[in-house]
Amino acid sequence: MKISKVRNVKIPSRGTEKSAGIDFYVPEDYNVTLAQGESCLIPSGIKANVPKGFSLIAFNKSGVAVKKSLHVGACVVDEDYQGEIHLNLINVGPNLVSLNAGEKILQFILVPVFYDDIEEVSVDDLFEEETERGSGGFGSTGER
Repeated sequence: MKISKVRNVKIPSRGTEKSAGIDFYVPEDYNVTLAQGESCLIPSGIKANVPKGFSLIAFNKSGVAVKKSLHVGACVVDEDYQGEIHLNLINVGPNLVSLNAGEKILQFILVPVFYDDIEEVSVDDLFEEETERGSGGFGSTGER
């Protein structure tokens, strides 16, 4: 995936050769402190040419989520978006959290997208056959 830096920021990278996630960093000119329940929208300093047939989906970095109680908000970067990617984080913990320049804060995964047409049909024509689960939702498959 081709990227361009539009701010002073570390280039997104994978933690290891087989890491699914591409780590994004706080830009060098950015520092913020978030109180409980606050969110922020961080300009990543990165524009990306997302490959055709893919999107970039943001996910929590496990260490950031556990240690700082920061969770990702807005998550999808479409293949036709050409602007600077922004990073949306929410402080879901009870403490003040500081984000400092150069920190890894979230990861993106390239995910294939199937662009199927949306067609409205009657509910009777929606499914070809009933599955074992049917309409069963929350907890319907049991605890084991």
